[in-house]
Amino acid sequence: MASRLSVALRSTQRFYSAQAGSSGHGHGNAWRNAFFVFGAPALALVYYNAYYLMPQHPERDEFVAYSHLRLRSKPFPWGDGSKSLFHNSYYNATPEGYEEGSESLHGGHH
Repeated sequence: MASRLSVALRSTQRFYSAQAGSSGHGHGNAWRNAFFVFGAPALALVYYNAYYLMPQHPERDEFVAYSHLRLRSKPFPWGDGSKSLFHNSYYNATPEGYEEGSESLHGGHH
């Protein structure tokens, strides 16, 4: 039993030492090249999409009181119980309707 264990330990030690010796500078260059070939263009496309193609403040949908939406079988355990944890008062409607008008999105007050 002990001899099998020592043989297994020696073979794994040889495997990992061979891996460490062969992973010198070649793999580092491959990762760097992969970043410049794939990563940098992907970042540039995401940046362009976020700031130039997508609208900064899309218009919200008109409120329609459908009976199957915004059901509250029991209140949420925070706040007044009708708003979700990450509630946005401009885009997310409560069962009664939107809380605020479009002026609140741009910093205006009621």
